[in-house]
Amino acid sequence: MDYAAAVSQSRLRPSRRPLSVVAAAFLVLVLAACGGQQAESRTLQLETLNDSGVTGTAVLTDNGDGTTRVAVDVDAAGHPDMPAHIHPGTCTNLTPQPRYPLQNVIDGVSETDIDVPLEELFAGGLALNLHASPDDFETYTACAELE
Repeated sequence: MDYAAAVSQSRLRPSRRPLSVVAAAFLVLVLAACGGQQAESRTLQLETLNDSGVTGTAVLTDNGDGTTRVAVDVDAAGHPDMPAHIHPGTCTNLTPQPRYPLQNVIDGVSETDIDVPLEELFAGGLALNLHASPDDFETYTACAELE
């Protein structure tokens, strides 16, 4: 193959370099938009109370704007609708009035954004609590202390 034919053929082959440059630029923009940081999260293991059979976790995530997402994921053990709150106190000595109401845990799942920073929630003296049902606030099914 002569030089002119080789040059002509090389012009017909698409170059992969521009695609790599575009992909790298996109990655830089995505990382810049995210601040290059991952949101801080803390996972709590919920303790089963009153032989309810309810087990699972609550994940609290800093939304980066002074709010916190609280995601509850449990085996509901026959409790299809459990009110959930963050109360002052501990799991063994809970103040009945909640400080932060959460969305009810429906079929084992709940997600709520609350207007309080994550670090404030873990400053001490709070517990996340699940109740047996909207009709039975007296029976606690699961709890975790925010520590």
